[in-house]
Amino acid sequence: MALTTMGYGQNFFPPVTNYSTRDYNAASQNWGLSANEDGVLFVANNEGLLRFDGQRWEVFTLPNHTTIRSVFCHGDRIYTGSYEEFGYWTTTETGDLHYTSLTHLINATFQNEEFWQIGSIGDTVYFRSFGKFYVFNGEKIEAHEPGFVITAMEQHDNDLYLGSNGGKLYRFRNNKIDTLTTARVNQSAIIELSNFDGKILAGTRRTGIFVFENNGLKPWGNAALTQFLEINELNKIQPVNDELLILGTVKGGIAYYNTRTGNLKNHFRQNGLQNNTVLSLHKAGSKIWIGLDNGIDLVLPDTAVQYFLDNTGELGAVYDLVFFNGATYAGTNTGVHKITDAGISFIPGSQGQVWKFTIINNRLFINHNLGLFELKNDKLDLVTGSSGSYGLVQIPQSGQFLNYTYNGLRRFHFEKNEFKMLPLDESKPGPVEKVLFENNQNLWAAHPYKGFYRAELDLPRQKISNVESYYDLGGLSAYKTHIHQIEGQIAFYNAGEWYRYNRINDTLENFKELKNYHSYALINDRDSFYWFKNRKGNGLIYTDFKQDSLYIVEPLLESRIVKNYETIIQHNDSIFYITLNEGFGRINLASLKADHDQSSVQAPLLTGLQTADETRKITSKTFEIPYKEAANLTVFIAAPSLHDPTFVYDLSNGMKGQFSKALSFQNLTAGDYTLNIWSFNKGAKSDQPLTLSFTVLRPWYLSNLMLCIYVMLLLGVVVLIAYINRQKLNKHRRELELRLIKEQDRKNQIAERNKLLQEINAKRKELANTTYLAAKRNSSLIDIKNELEEVKEKGSNPKKVSNIQNKINHIIDAKDNWKVFETTFKEINDEFFQKLLEDHPGLSSKDLKLCAYLKMNLATKEIAPLMAISVRGVEIQRYRLRKKLGLKNGKNLSKFLIKNY
Repeated sequence: MALTTMGYGQNFFPPVTNYSTRDYNAASQNWGLSANEDGVLFVANNEGLLRFDGQRWEVFTLPNHTTIRSVFCHGDRIYTGSYEEFGYWTTTETGDLHYTSLTHLINATFQNEEFWQIGSIGDTVYFRSFGKFYVFNGEKIEAHEPGFVITAMEQHDNDLYLGSNGGKLYRFRNNKIDTLTTARVNQSAIIELSNFDGKILAGTRRTGIFVFENNGLKPWGNAALTQFLEINELNKIQPVNDELLILGTVKGGIAYYNTRTGNLKNHFRQNGLQNNTVLSLHKAGSKIWIGLDNGIDLVLPDTAVQYFLDNTGELGAVYDLVFFNGATYAGTNTGVHKITDAGISFIPGSQGQVWKFTIINNRLFINHNLGLFELKNDKLDLVTGSSGSYGLVQIPQSGQFLNYTYNGLRRFHFEKNEFKMLPLDESKPGPVEKVLFENNQNLWAAHPYKGFYRAELDLPRQKISNVESYYDLGGLSAYKTHIHQIEGQIAFYNAGEWYRYNRINDTLENFKELKNYHSYALINDRDSFYWFKNRKGNGLIYTDFKQDSLYIVEPLLESRIVKNYETIIQHNDSIFYITLNEGFGRINLASLKADHDQSSVQAPLLTGLQTADETRKITSKTFEIPYKEAANLTVFIAAPSLHDPTFVYDLSNGMKGQFSKALSFQNLTAGDYTLNIWSFNKGAKSDQPLTLSFTVLRPWYLSNLMLCIYVMLLLGVVVLIAYINRQKLNKHRRELELRLIKEQDRKNQIAERNKLLQEINAKRKELANTTYLAAKRNSSLIDIKNELEEVKEKGSNPKKVSNIQNKINHIIDAKDNWKVFETTFKEINDEFFQKLLEDHPGLSSKDLKLCAYLKMNLATKEIAPLMAISVRGVEIQRYRLRKKLGLKNGKNLSKFLIKNY
């Protein structure tokens, strides 16, 4: 393509950021680009209007869902044009876009028109279709039909310039269209007009670019530019500064044209762009946005870091660069490559891994995995092939050199302009990746995989002696250690930590001065300027440890860098090169310093606020959030004018950190919060933070109303508890009183019972005594009766004796005796006879009497006189009673009656 028409070898290109259709989630074609004052990008896309704030892509469609062909930011409005429709968008309180159509203001015929361009002069906005242009002054619209096909429009010196399909240039002033040129110079359609260096440039599709001066169009640019445009077809022109233009083409991507030097560089599909057809270009600050036929790209043409990349795969991973005899040589994993303005060429016979270049006496030596070579007339000449070579270092205060190799050290010197090997006795040779001299005698050597050692170079005896190896040190956690010389001290980088050699103590100690360079490995240490690379993340640091210190984060560099083999090569005081996979980068230190000195980091913008289930307003930086919504709070932040910024935040509850796109908090507790957010870019932080003050409201159950209810409930509970306690106390008092009364009653009852018991016992004693006396009396009477019987038998007075016997019988059988006994017995044994009869209704009066005497535990001999029967009669009566009571043999009858009745 166009690459063959221009030099390639020295073309360094700015980094390209690609945004595919998957990134912005819309159609492939992007017809127009425009950015507002904050740097927010708006894109006219087939599916609608795209908005990109540097962090989020969003798509907004027209009510009629037509393709948007043009976009133009003016003040707080975003004007767009489409098929038979144009109007403007404004930002809503929640951060969305709202569309307002202007077509209802048009009084002229309005059919089949598509609006391809929008511009402004002051507050007046112009909309261009192919047949007409419309002037909107904020209140009404006037239509103008010039009578030719309008192919381009541009504002210049408060006038509107129009390009025609016939190649002529026109000017609209005071509602009048004037013809400025004829078609004699240019007979091709003017497809683009642009302001550059105070003049109007008119671009054609294939016949080049013309400048309007002296009332006519004149060819502009050099032959190379014209030839390039003939092949690739111009579509868009975007000035970058006073001397640089970017040209968008139909077939060849974009071209960078420097009007001062005439240099022309081409960025296209094979070296970074997504697509070769450029539909739109727009400059927003230092950014150049490219709308493509398939995707959107971003370049930073003035960036301090630019790239030479080979996407063919021929170059490979670059490990070292050298500038020798007017050419650039790259040592890669595939060999040695020569880079000139004519292109890239491979040095024959250099196949293999190249580690390092060394220039000695204007001769170029190549440290190769096959040995040490010298480059002569672009051919490799073998110096020694006994072992692969890592590098060469000069022995201090001598004209000799040490070659550190895969298998120990080699000693060389120049003899009659020949590089020759000298003897060197090394007791235990092994691979050495790097050598540093502490002085002219002592050296440090690093193993490529593990450990390092300190030794003495004894030149008179031609040997390495006093070797002190460091393989297993407590402080060094990794096998591989990198050795450097920093500010005159021997320094060691191991697993992210820095150490130094203490000559006095002959020990390794922490390098306290490098404590801020944790995880940063040194990749260049020449001329008291140092480059560090973050091995565990992104970022480069350039410093002299005194005043100058720069921080660089470049995404393309980070993605292409050769991990753990990063190398920076100094070309002059300002230009440094860094090796990459498939190429290398060029760092302009002066430009980098100027960027850091002049740039002020844009403060963050609040672009969206989302709670758990609600999109909230962003017009105020102070707001309230219901407790339920605070379960998930997402804050969308952007700094559109910055490239790939990060953000740091500090929340008043102690939380802090950094993020790149959105900041989320979960389950914030109720209370007042202050959130400060700063933009962070190129190692610098924005001067002013974005401050948000918000309150997470208490949940409904902790609202003021509910708290009042809780207080009232609490008071009610207290009152209720007090009432209940009072009731309990009163109840307890009553119970106590009742208990006392009962206790007193119980005592009275006990006393009464005791009294009764005493009475009963007394009666029992009395009954017992009475019964005993009655038994004695009856026994005595019976004895008397029996004696009288003897008297009666002797016949002294039988009749009188019989009378006496009858009286005795009457006394013994007297019912009054029993009644007295029964009454007393019942008083002592209440309900005895009743229960006995209830259980045994068949008992006779004799049985009851016997039971009563048995209840009193009287013996048979005591019962007999009371019942006026014999002992035998009592036993018979007892036997009959047992049967009536159903008692088994062996069971005591008295005990049964005493226990149960």
